[in-house]
Amino acid sequence: MEEYTLKIELLTNAIFGSGNSVPGFVDTDVLHDKYGFLYINGKTLKGKLGEMASLFVNMIKDMDGYEEIAERFKKKKDELFGVAEKYSHDKLKFSDCEISRNIRNYYKYYMKDSDIEPEEILESLTHIETQTSINYNSGIAKKNSLRNYRVINRGIVLYSYIYSPKKLDDEDKVLLASACSLLRHLGSSETKGKGEVKVSLWFNEKEVTNEYIRLLERKVKSNV
Repeated sequence: MEEYTLKIELLTNAIFGSGNSVPGFVDTDVLHDKYGFLYINGKTLKGKLGEMASLFVNMIKDMDGYEEIAERFKKKKDELFGVAEKYSHDKLKFSDCEISRNIRNYYKYYMKDSDIEPEEILESLTHIETQTSINYNSGIAKKNSLRNYRVINRGIVLYSYIYSPKKLDDEDKVLLASACSLLRHLGSSETKGKGEVKVSLWFNEKEVTNEYIRLLERKVKSNV
């Protein structure tokens, strides 16, 4: 089994809604654990990367003379990310995307003997924003449209660990790294400037995103 690390840097504030609320305070909360540390569900992250992998395949398919290569990458995408309603032991497994393990473990250990509350951890990583809907005919806020959203602060770095039951070959690496490079937004309110991210792929504590993407040139040359 191989382990890769996905590093996600929040370039702007982000909203990763949990579907939960805090009555009288927050209408839309973010996913966080019992210690107050926020996270992105691993399945959600895998789904977004799967979408980017499909986008990469379509980009190759649109290039004249690359139909055969595109078909190979399409099969790789199905192998790595799975096909709906078809379970495979060979596909990638994603951990939840969280704050650094070392930071979480440090605070979890010392929180037992300190006055730090989970709410304080959460508040240090997020802030509350208020939004309302405007009636464009009158220019007045719509009645009962005021909403409070918990928003994750920009600059935070999150990590997900990707487990592959098999050793990835060059085409696997190209596909995974390209999907990471294409993933530019996460969460909601994307059109309002939220959730812009930089995603990079790491292996053995070394960033390999661009190195793996450049393997595509070798595959193209070998196909000529």
